[in-house]
Amino acid sequence: MARVIKMYKPFHRNARCALLGAAIAWLAGAGAVLAQSYEAMSCDQLWYARNAIYADKGYCFDTDRAKQVFGPRCFPPYGELSASEQAQVDLIRQVERSKGCASSAGSSGGAPSRDYSQMNCGELWYARNAIFAAKGYCFKTARGRNTFGPGCFPPYGDLNARERRTVAAIKQWERRRGCQ
Repeated sequence: MARVIKMYKPFHRNARCALLGAAIAWLAGAGAVLAQSYEAMSCDQLWYARNAIYADKGYCFDTDRAKQVFGPRCFPPYGELSASEQAQVDLIRQVERSKGCASSAGSSGGAPSRDYSQMNCGELWYARNAIFAAKGYCFKTARGRNTFGPGCFPPYGDLNARERRTVAAIKQWERRRGCQ
């Protein structure tokens, strides 16, 4: 029995090295694919992609823009990222810097942008409804509840004049795009 184990032990170690090498090669390729897809994004899309990573980890946003899009968050692990998530954020920041995006300096900030022309229908829907979500709107559709939760807290979706103008601008882009 001990002889059989000795025979397979070197094979097992070599197989582990081969799998590790394949995983590293795959990850290097995945990083290149991610970098290429990030290169195709607008500054707003990059901002959203980067901050969505933080939002999923409960980051406590302090800028109005981030709070409008993602809500206040603030739940464990409070924005603490894994090594792979941090690498992804670093890659997005690198692309933001290469494009000269205003928001590449901070993790959640940046100059607010109202350029909705680069957003697709899903992003426009999200941007519009995030404004309502931040104001406690009671979502009635499954999509709204699944994305933002039930809401229903004061001021129950009551928007100020600036927020109403922003929602109107987003709706205009949704109509232009033929969004449903």
